[in-house]
Amino acid sequence: MNCGTFHERIFDFLQDGSVSPPFLDHRAACPACADLLRAIENNERALKEARIPRSPVDLWPRISVAIGRGRAIPFRIAAVAAALLLALALFFSTGPSPAPKFDLAFQEVDLETQPLFHALVPRYEDE
Repeated sequence: MNCGTFHERIFDFLQDGSVSPPFLDHRAACPACADLLRAIENNERALKEARIPRSPVDLWPRISVAIGRGRAIPFRIAAVAAALLLALALFFSTGPSPAPKFDLAFQEVDLETQPLFHALVPRYEDE
């Protein structure tokens, strides 16, 4: 048996305890596989001994009662907060908006290229 086959059969050995002579022979001959098996057995033992924390039976009802006891916000306070938010929104949203900036480049067009220029660039006239 090689290390790969040993690794494949470790959990079968841990699960049902079935061992074959080649498995035992490899464990005795290969210190790395023996250490791996010992480490897995230690992990399994520690996990079995670990206590899983359990919540008290009445935990969820107590949480529900605590949530239900929460104070509701009085209408007057909620109305004042909403009015304040509205006033702040209006204050910061109004005001003169900056005029758009245009970076224009002008180039003089000579008489020979004017027809081509007018064909490529539409002419907008004030009405």
